[in-house]
Amino acid sequence: MRVTPTRAARAVPAAQLAPGDLVFFHIHARAVDHVGIYSGGGRFIHAPRAGHAVEYADLYKGFYARRFVSAGRFW
Repeated sequence: MRVTPTRAARAVPAAQLAPGDLVFFHIHARAVDHVGIYSGGGRFIHAPRAGHAVEYADLYKGFYARRFVSAGRFW
């Protein structure tokens, strides 16, 4: 059985996110196909797509808020 990152990580409610937690999104598919690292203050860092610079984005409003699936912690 293949283990996906969302299953390997311990689930974290959005209200309890801490810097370093992973945030999972579905952008082009029903399954998780995009991951970011929560940085605090409702923001996360991610690489939006190949060839684009790494950037910060808002987790709680806009494009990524509508596509947020879950969050996880590995420690």
